[in-house]
Amino acid sequence: MGSDTDTTTDTSSTTEQNTSTTDPNTTMEPPPTTTMEPTSTSTSEPTTGDTTGTTTTTGETDTSTTTTTGETDTSTTTTTGDTETSTTTTTGDTTDSTSTTTTGDTDTGTDTDTTTAGETCGDGILDAGEDCDQDNLNGKDCVSLGFDSGTLSCAASCTFDTSLCLMESCGNGELDEDKETCDGDQLGGATCESEGFVGGTLGCNDLCTAFDTSQCLTCGDDELQDGEMCDGTALDGETCESQGFGGGTLGCNDSCSGFDTSQCDPCGNDTIDGLETCDGPALGNATCESLGFGGGTLGCNATCDDFDTSQCDACGNDEVDPGETCDGADLDGQTCESLGFPGGTLACAADSCGAFDTSGCDPIPTCGNGQLDGDEACDGDQIANGATCADQPGGLFTDGVLGCNDDCTLDTALCTSGDCCEVSDVAGCEIIDVVACVCGFDTNCCELAWTTECVAIAVDQCGAQCG
Repeated sequence: MGSDTDTTTDTSSTTEQNTSTTDPNTTMEPPPTTTMEPTSTSTSEPTTGDTTGTTTTTGETDTSTTTTTGETDTSTTTTTGDTETSTTTTTGDTTDSTSTTTTGDTDTGTDTDTTTAGETCGDGILDAGEDCDQDNLNGKDCVSLGFDSGTLSCAASCTFDTSLCLMESCGNGELDEDKETCDGDQLGGATCESEGFVGGTLGCNDLCTAFDTSQCLTCGDDELQDGEMCDGTALDGETCESQGFGGGTLGCNDSCSGFDTSQCDPCGNDTIDGLETCDGPALGNATCESLGFGGGTLGCNATCDDFDTSQCDACGNDEVDPGETCDGADLDGQTCESLGFPGGTLACAADSCGAFDTSGCDPIPTCGNGQLDGDEACDGDQIANGATCADQPGGLFTDGVLGCNDDCTLDTALCTSGDCCEVSDVAGCEIIDVVACVCGFDTNCCELAWTTECVAIAVDQCGAQCG
């Protein structure tokens, strides 16, 4: 064995290191031995020569110490709980020193035992899968990462943050693809769309290390941005009603460039759409009158599928509605005869539908009721205007009783012509027209006497009535 010294150090997960250094011809003291109750100790006396071993066991602790002088290996092993510690010292031409400390079930050598990245990110210790951890940059800087200068830092995700690293070529408007992501308007063909946005203007940050997406449109994030009319549920206060519809649920289209009105109800937008009969004041030129009513104000129902005729005047629709006596041709089964007239054509009063128009009915006979009606000359014993036989046209009567016919005309059958009906030695009679008529037939009646022959001529030829 030579005079060179070989030292191996195993480091535990608690970062504790035990190092043994060998000085030629010098024997190192064994490490302290820890004793726990109850204690069971087994000791072998030191041996000068080949091997000396000491073993101490405490509880479940096994401690072994071996010292060799000359070409002697010294080994000390301490076990606490499940922990085993071994120390070996060799004095002579060559000394190999090994110190091993194991805590729990852990055996630590020159390798480093690490946990999965992310579980320990932020503890300042560089673990597997981590680029860096807090101020521990693993010896890296901006230049080693390909930048010209700047300050490298570690992000919270234990990855390098190169946002403060600088490229001397940044800003010259030429894309150095080996080191730059972009440079000014040189974007290497990238667009907002290629970066996962729906549109907008892609830019480059001041360090040429990343794209500037602040002017890209992020349609679909339910947040209204410049250039977007809407975005998901962000509708800028608009509704189906504000868009001119009657109701429903307003949406936004997939590109955030306009509203989706497919779920809006067109009824209520004052425009007749699709299968609508009407919509608000839009009635398609229909009126109460065109629907058969007499007048009034036509409306549209709430569902736009029919007219609202509640404010129309029902008179004129040829249907007898509640409160109407008749309506146009609908006379509710009535006729002139059913109303007491002899006949004729019954009609309905067009201005109100509340009464019949009997002007086309034959007059109801009143003659015979013993009352003077209309232009009746008489009725029964009622004589109009107190007329007498002497008042009758022709002047043929002087006395008698004036009667009434069944048709309410005057009956002169009981009227007489006075002395024109009587034989007299005196020529003529009191009715001048009768005398003139009779004397035309026989002049003696006017010159000599009013004889029987004169009376006969008065009755037969001149209209005298002698009873």
